[in-house]
Amino acid sequence: MFSPSCQLAPDEELDQTLDEEVLLEQEVGPTTTGPPPPPKPAADQPHRRSTLDLLQKYGGGGGSRSSSSSTCPTPPPQRRALAAEEALRIAGKRIVQYSSGKAALLNVPFDPSITGLSIEDQRNVELVEYLLSSADRVGSRQYDEGIALVELCDCLSSPNGNAVQRVVHYFAKALHDRIEKETGRNNYHQSFRIDLGDVLRVPSPSILLSAHERFPSYQMQQLASVQAMTESVASARRIHVIDLKIKSGLHWIGLMQALESRPAGPQVEILKVTALCTGPVEPVRSTGGRLADFARSKGLNFSFAIVHVDDVTDLKEEMFAVDRGKEAVLVYSEHAFVTEIGRPDRMEALMRVMRGLNPQLMVVTETEANNNSPHFSARFVDALFHYGAVFDSVDACMGKDDEEGRAFMEGVMMGRMISNVVAREGEERVVRGVKLDVWRAFFRRFEMVERRLSSVAWQQVRLVRETAPNGEFCTVERDGKAMVIGWKGTPLVSISTWKFFRSARLVSGTKHLRIEFE
Repeated sequence: MFSPSCQLAPDEELDQTLDEEVLLEQEVGPTTTGPPPPPKPAADQPHRRSTLDLLQKYGGGGGSRSSSSSTCPTPPPQRRALAAEEALRIAGKRIVQYSSGKAALLNVPFDPSITGLSIEDQRNVELVEYLLSSADRVGSRQYDEGIALVELCDCLSSPNGNAVQRVVHYFAKALHDRIEKETGRNNYHQSFRIDLGDVLRVPSPSILLSAHERFPSYQMQQLASVQAMTESVASARRIHVIDLKIKSGLHWIGLMQALESRPAGPQVEILKVTALCTGPVEPVRSTGGRLADFARSKGLNFSFAIVHVDDVTDLKEEMFAVDRGKEAVLVYSEHAFVTEIGRPDRMEALMRVMRGLNPQLMVVTETEANNNSPHFSARFVDALFHYGAVFDSVDACMGKDDEEGRAFMEGVMMGRMISNVVAREGEERVVRGVKLDVWRAFFRRFEMVERRLSSVAWQQVRLVRETAPNGEFCTVERDGKAMVIGWKGTPLVSISTWKFFRSARLVSGTKHLRIEFE
């Protein structure tokens, strides 16, 4: 559910069939009174219905789509500035309203007396409309019109502007990247080559610590994950954690604190953390040093190891040096799979090794987004609303107090991911966010059973939501046995816990025998 301050009109059914015509019929240029030019032939016509359906979903696109009025979700009467996700939804609603009408959207100006929007908010919504229009042109391979709209978006947006201007800046840049790649214009390979190492580069400890302190969603994610792991090793003396993509290591500081203060159970003899690394080793080694320093301050026997391979298909169980029968093994995956889903051989190899290690629990935190559609236009809309919520949260939680942190998160991490999702296809598109149900289907192939997050984990997350700055804008929802954390109603991340089936036993006392897996 949305918070009361940002609740928009509910979704309604469209009252007529959506046309298969061009999403926006008006070229960029002066307003005209004559009919819009007919759409050019498009190579990707089927994408239009799905695009409009998505915009309807995000924008709540019910109501009249007549060209004689401009009804949009009305913000509160005090005319507070629209958040980025609100501007995106209003723009999406307007596009659905005018998608099959006689008048072109870009010919229908805002009427402030109807919309209640400030001048700046009107400009933000119109900027999003230009962006969506340019994406539609690119999806239809109408590159001349598309590049004109992209250049307009580039002129009106900025990496240093408000949240709408910033997210449009990076999406416009990605569209420009796609046009150059598909048309062979300029030096695409020199100017826009996306390095996966840059996408996944670990920021400095100060940036990570700032993000942890400022983003309530990250605190919720850590608390739920650590609570699940602590409960699964409540009676263990020797604990071995395998981190599939270690970053700051803050989770393991939290785990040390939880183990130190656990009310019952034996004293921990040793905590081992082994980090899987497929990139530069030095940042991982630095993280291990910080964790070792913290463990010493707590008097905890601790060891840190790195398993470095160039390709996860080279992984072997023995590389993790698990003391079988004596150690309780935990596996933690924080956004480790989002770049691997398009490479099934790597996923298969990794999961086979993890299964062989027989962990007590595997905690998986992944992006809750649908950025893996083979259809460009649908993928673009989903990505825009997902990253729009991310930029909105950065705007609220970081503001302009931490320019370095925000520049890294948006310009390096988010900007590169946006570019990869929008501009690349095939094997080059490595960032492939999918929904929780996709992960469920994948994990069940490896005979994994999902475990339910405990009531204690939910209580801790709710406490953060109620007490942390900006916590009230976070949404926390139950999806089966898992948890989904979002921002103002847009899902951002899922947390699920899993265990491999290891053995089967017959359960008597019933009319029919039943097999249970442990």
